[in-house]
Amino acid sequence: MIKVQTIKGMNDILPADLLKMEYVESLLFKSAAKYGFSRVQTPILESAEIYKSTAEFPEEKCYSLSDSKGRKMVLRSDPDAPLVRLVANNWVNHPKPIKLSFCGSIFRSWNIHRREFKMFSLSTFGLDGFVADVEIIRIIADVMEEIGFSGHRIEFNNLNLFRDIICAADREPRQDEDIKRILHDIRFAADEEAIAAILRSSGLSENIIAMILDLFHSRSDEPRIYEILDKASKMFPALTPEIGKTLSFKASLASYGLQNCHLNVSNLHGTGFYSGLTYRIFSKNGSKEIGDGGRYDQMMERIQGRPMPATGIGLGIERFVELIEAEGLTISLPSRAKNMIIAFAGSELADRCRPILRKLRSAGYIIEEDLASRDLDKVMRYAKTKQANRVIMIKSAEPEALQLKIIDLDEDKSDSSLVNDPEELYDVLLKC
Repeated sequence: MIKVQTIKGMNDILPADLLKMEYVESLLFKSAAKYGFSRVQTPILESAEIYKSTAEFPEEKCYSLSDSKGRKMVLRSDPDAPLVRLVANNWVNHPKPIKLSFCGSIFRSWNIHRREFKMFSLSTFGLDGFVADVEIIRIIADVMEEIGFSGHRIEFNNLNLFRDIICAADREPRQDEDIKRILHDIRFAADEEAIAAILRSSGLSENIIAMILDLFHSRSDEPRIYEILDKASKMFPALTPEIGKTLSFKASLASYGLQNCHLNVSNLHGTGFYSGLTYRIFSKNGSKEIGDGGRYDQMMERIQGRPMPATGIGLGIERFVELIEAEGLTISLPSRAKNMIIAFAGSELADRCRPILRKLRSAGYIIEEDLASRDLDKVMRYAKTKQANRVIMIKSAEPEALQLKIIDLDEDKSDSSLVNDPEELYDVLLKC
């Protein structure tokens, strides 16, 4: 017997959930368009080389395959690498900035809860100042306000702070891959003792280790973090520029009306992917982020050999819907057109009436012809599963008239009507 369950982490989406997802997606695209973002779409399947040189997720954690010529390909595991490839192929010499919005399926084989999900993303290419990052965050905050969230919280970090701290006492230049490994390992370390062990095994001096541990220990005390950074800049003046950028980023957020913003030095997500500032946006008191992003200024150079600064944010649509409902908010779907189920007592009646049904559809009505031959009770049951507003049963009457039984499912009442020709039928149904 064939196993009929879906693959774990790949889920069917039923109509009610799909409507919510599509509505939230439409709000995101609408908000992005107001700021000048253009909607694009990339293929689901990309060359594995694109991800190998740009993405955070190694090929072995993605769904990969080979074509008939032996070329390796990967199902889209994040939106950013394909968007960089899109810009490199089409707009590398285009006036900057290039501002793109995207939504599509993402596939991650290691995520057993969501191996496939919809992700919305915003990306800006060609600007290296803070304004591009802040604008992207503002767009998501605008959507949150429209949905009805009571507020937002933004947590940000600057990976270059840690890169500079790690390298502050080095006599020889440290390889970038070594720095990424250290940041990745301390991100997932169980506690501060484990962090210290990782840093010692990487050959860092005790004063650098103490500085990093002090930062992590003070992660919830933002004033204390700034004190530590101020002290660090006096010990190692080379840290001063990145500390200044971090402080300036917070000021830029405030200039866009984004007030509840905090430096979180423990936020080390995307260490193999992002190149500097990173950020996450939460509901005011939420523990799970709605979206996260950051700068990936080096990605374009890896693909086409010429640098181009870039920043972007991504959020899962299914997760966003879940967080909206967890906040006790209702997703107010736009009102839909009237939905009618039309049933006929005979096929010859259907032939006579179909031109009128097409005319009604052109007028914006949802008109479904009941294709099954069944009695009125069964038509009613079917109509309720389709959340129809009206059921109309049409029978013939002498000599050429039509007898209509009209059931109003919204008000739970019924009526009858006699019409003499198709045009009169149109007028009656138009008023239903």
